[in-house]
Amino acid sequence: MQRQNHAVQKGSYITQLLKNIGVDTIFGSVFQSLLLKHDKDIVHQQLTHEQSIIHAADGYARATGKTGVAFITTDFGITNAITGIATAQLDSVPLLVFIQNTNTQDECLDIETMTKPISKHYFQIEHPEDFPSFIRAAEQIASTGRKGTVIIVLSNQLIEQLDTQPIHPRELYTTEKAFSIPPLPQLNKAVQLIKSAERPLLLIGGGVISSGSNHILERFINQTNIPFTSTLMGLGAIDVNHPLHLGMVGMHGTYAANRAVHRCDLLICLGVRFSDRITGKAKGFSPHSLKIQVDIDPAEVNKNIHVDIPIISDIKPVLTAFTNQLNSSNCNDWLNEVSNWNKNSPQFSASTSKLKPDDIIRIIDQYAGKNTIVATDVGQHQMWTALHYPFRRPRQLLTSGGFGTMGYGLPAAIGAALGKKEQTVICFTGDGSIQMNIQELYHVAHHNLNIKVIILRNGYLGMVRQWQQLFYKNKYSQVKISSPDFLTFAESFGVKGYRASNKTEAEAIIRQAFASKQPAVLDFLIEEEVNVYPIVPPGGNNTDAIQGPEQNQRKK
Repeated sequence: MQRQNHAVQKGSYITQLLKNIGVDTIFGSVFQSLLLKHDKDIVHQQLTHEQSIIHAADGYARATGKTGVAFITTDFGITNAITGIATAQLDSVPLLVFIQNTNTQDECLDIETMTKPISKHYFQIEHPEDFPSFIRAAEQIASTGRKGTVIIVLSNQLIEQLDTQPIHPRELYTTEKAFSIPPLPQLNKAVQLIKSAERPLLLIGGGVISSGSNHILERFINQTNIPFTSTLMGLGAIDVNHPLHLGMVGMHGTYAANRAVHRCDLLICLGVRFSDRITGKAKGFSPHSLKIQVDIDPAEVNKNIHVDIPIISDIKPVLTAFTNQLNSSNCNDWLNEVSNWNKNSPQFSASTSKLKPDDIIRIIDQYAGKNTIVATDVGQHQMWTALHYPFRRPRQLLTSGGFGTMGYGLPAAIGAALGKKEQTVICFTGDGSIQMNIQELYHVAHHNLNIKVIILRNGYLGMVRQWQQLFYKNKYSQVKISSPDFLTFAESFGVKGYRASNKTEAEAIIRQAFASKQPAVLDFLIEEEVNVYPIVPPGGNNTDAIQGPEQNQRKK
């Protein structure tokens, strides 16, 4: 290999290497500009807080399908970034997180021990000649197999050497792209099970979106007429309005989805982790079915739920094989049965509120148009959005599924807005979640990002309050919250603010806000104690779900 000398300005060598692996956007703090010289081919996006930096890189990665890149330019900032790193890792989001290690001998922050359990790989780069090889390896590790977060620690000494010394790259660390070939015996067994099943059902997880398998999946569904359900992370893999879609499954899943999972004789699981939010009580999950699980990560197979045919593989070649060998299915009676079940969640018909969450969400969809990206925070608003927003395509929904991170929504929306500049980004949030990282509204205003922040304000930490009401006999504790005047706060940054307390006002402000490509904050005053339904009681089976307030009153 021919070696070249690189004596360049600080940062330009790093950015050139990042460009070589396809990076076009970097997220960091104000100190990042001291490390990385501005480059016209790379967007340097500054945020205020390290948690937001990671969430923004995460949102960029989920929206674009590319690897997100974040710089934490002080090792002590890593304690703020930990939550974002764990969020991305659990949801299989490809990230490169660079950490500048400023430790002296008198300091003892152990970055490696802190980050290894919540990341896919860890690199400590000591020598400048190893830097190019490690960067290429890190990107490949993050973006192949089960995608995840790679930590790259750079010492101050290394950065100074990159600034002042000629670099002679060496290939110390090499990797090859792994092509996952599904095992033929397992494939054949799975095909035979699908052919003989009378009540087959597909369970679609986030792995379908991560693997880019949505087109072949849609072909398979249309070819076989097998009905399907989605996890929260799988929403949008196939248009949720597809006639064979039964809705989201799990703790807040639709009646049709949960009943179908319970009644099916074959459950075909694609890119699903089987968390307790999906399964309910594990022993009661789909008790009458044989199970096929397709997942690229062997650690997720037979971990929480026993499966009969595990297939360790990328999903795309498995679906291709299924599609080539299966032209139809033997499930017409099953289709007639499931088509009569309720696919919708309750529409708040019993609520006395003048402004209902489902009305807000439907009106927003009407005026936002189809070419939108939706980020959410975590809480009741997250579930209302999942149940009522019509997700039509992959990478339209950005949400913290595994870790359940409040404060995720706004910085993730910033990342999505930078990655997909031509699209409107909506951030659904609550008055609790938005206050976690509300400071990042400054950067929305500064860069005039087309983000509409939708606050469903009820004066509570709503999901915790709902659990205390339903399962702890209304013994409320630490759930009533106060908020700033969100309109005044937004307008102090130069962002237009709107407020509505009834449906007529809501439609008027939504129409006005979405008529322009300017950022906006929309504050909706909803009923304080409106709940998310369905909801599975703790320790219950998914078939035990409380379907609405009327059923809950009867239980009492």
